[in-house]
Amino acid sequence: MALHRELATLDKRVPLNQYTSNKSSEENVMKRTWLPLACLAFFGAAISNANAAQCEPARVAEKYPDLAGKVIKIAASPSQPPFAYSNPDNPDDMIGFEAELIQNAMDCAGLKYEYYKGAWSGLLPTLFAGSTDLMIGSVNYRPERAEKADFVLYARAGQSVIVPEGNPKKIAKLDDVCGLVGSANMSGSSAQSLQRQSQKCVENGLPAIDYRPADSADAAYRQILSGRMDFVMDDAVAARARIEKEVSMEIVQTVITDIYTGMVVAKGNTEMLQVISDGLEVQQADGRFKALAEKYKLPQEILIPIETRQ
Repeated sequence: MALHRELATLDKRVPLNQYTSNKSSEENVMKRTWLPLACLAFFGAAISNANAAQCEPARVAEKYPDLAGKVIKIAASPSQPPFAYSNPDNPDDMIGFEAELIQNAMDCAGLKYEYYKGAWSGLLPTLFAGSTDLMIGSVNYRPERAEKADFVLYARAGQSVIVPEGNPKKIAKLDDVCGLVGSANMSGSSAQSLQRQSQKCVENGLPAIDYRPADSADAAYRQILSGRMDFVMDDAVAARARIEKEVSMEIVQTVITDIYTGMVVAKGNTEMLQVISDGLEVQQADGRFKALAEKYKLPQEILIPIETRQ
């Protein structure tokens, strides 16, 4: 399985000059220069620490007055491992990377919550209608979605191409899917990636992908198992979790995209956005975020510092 990375790193570190002169005039210059800088660094660190997100459930009415006393409704699909899914041992419980993150965030804020479960493609409309307060499940950022929603992003989306066991179409690279019949969850980042690839096929003089949208990832995978699809494109993390349990399919290609993903709230719900952002930043700082990523096998190279987009 090939892994293509499209990540760029900008290193802005500047080395500090070191002075070793014994002349008193130069020492005085150094004192006049470095003492103010040292004070600035000290107070800057103090301000940074004071503004850092903290778990303060007892201050919920002060920090989130519009949400205090309210039961937060979390929209989630019960069948989207490893992000959010029903516990096989207790179907009433939700587990998964994002499920545990958001539950920790709610506890951190001092808020009560309950889940609204449904097919992934039907969850965003509940958010826009005001029936739910937030949605989890690796929701990718799109400009058209940003007109109605605000995002808390934590990762770049990886995409995998999944085929029947044995790879009957001999797909070895992305261009090999040109002209084939493919499916993806029509509301997810995979559909966006598949359509981009189809456009690229045409631009390169190759036939377009015969795209058959599905209303969920489960529905797309069933198309492979029934023999009606040549391939499915799915989130790389979700695909890996599924393939570990389903031996009749395999992953033949994975790419890291420029699509960002995370959790989402209705446009203008600034307190709910802050609850999520604060909760995730606390967990990144105290190590729980990394521990959950390892638990649910999210590759470290797709993770980014918590970012809000409004």
